[in-house]
Amino acid sequence: MKHPDLNLLSHFDALLACRSVSRAAEQMQLSQPAMSAALSRLRRLFNDPLLVRDGALWKPTARALELHRTFAPILQQWQLATAPREAFHPATSKRVISIYATDYVQFTVMPRVAARVCRDAPNMQLRVFPARLQHGLSMLETNHVELIAGYYPEPAPNLRTRFLFDESTVCLVRAGHPSLERSWNIDAYLHYGHIDLAAHTRYFSERIDRALEGLGRSRRLAITLSSYLACPHVVASSDLIATLPSSVATALARNTRTVMREVPLALPMLSVSLYWHERYQHDPAHAWLRQLIAELF
Repeated sequence: MKHPDLNLLSHFDALLACRSVSRAAEQMQLSQPAMSAALSRLRRLFNDPLLVRDGALWKPTARALELHRTFAPILQQWQLATAPREAFHPATSKRVISIYATDYVQFTVMPRVAARVCRDAPNMQLRVFPARLQHGLSMLETNHVELIAGYYPEPAPNLRTRFLFDESTVCLVRAGHPSLERSWNIDAYLHYGHIDLAAHTRYFSERIDRALEGLGRSRRLAITLSSYLACPHVVASSDLIATLPSSVATALARNTRTVMREVPLALPMLSVSLYWHERYQHDPAHAWLRQLIAELF
């Protein structure tokens, strides 16, 4: 089969989604023999059974799952390109857009974005997923999410990016902390244990540790927290130091027994940008949301 029919991708997607030849045929509005013939062609094309019977069900082979991960984004892009283009109207759109962001970015970006979306596109839904260390821009490649907000220094060529803002870094300590009564320098900063936050993802912590390594120094991490929620309370009840984006520290210090101090260390600014796959570059709803977010920052 030198020139496989592109429609086979749609058949393949339906077969893996339904795990049944008859249900896949119904979904594609085909006869069952036609879908069975498509499955036979797919098996010859990929030299793999693709679906194997397990009792009354069909289960995909490992090869089928691997192929589906590759083809699903291509199929979605093709369907988007061939679908009739409808005008986008924010006031009536019911579009659902998935976003991938760290706690920090959710904390700083989403309050403003949510307010504007609720006002201008009240029926649109945003689904924000938390960032994980083992994931990142690959979530765009595999089409698990449509938009990422954060910092990634080397995005792939098929990804688009738009800068949002830079932010400085500060320290958070408890009111009455011993360091408040002494000179505040790198020695004082490293004298105490430190709090790390998994909410940052590894980039934020690594930029601190790299700056210290450049001075031949290191900090002692006493505790790693998974969320900002507990951070000011841990700080307030100990002599530990938290190093945070300034907007987060300002909000956390507002109603807790904590105070902010400058970081006695030269750190690069924390940059936040939007990232999206080329397949969404001309999507009207996606472009509208990107522009809205950019205007807010």
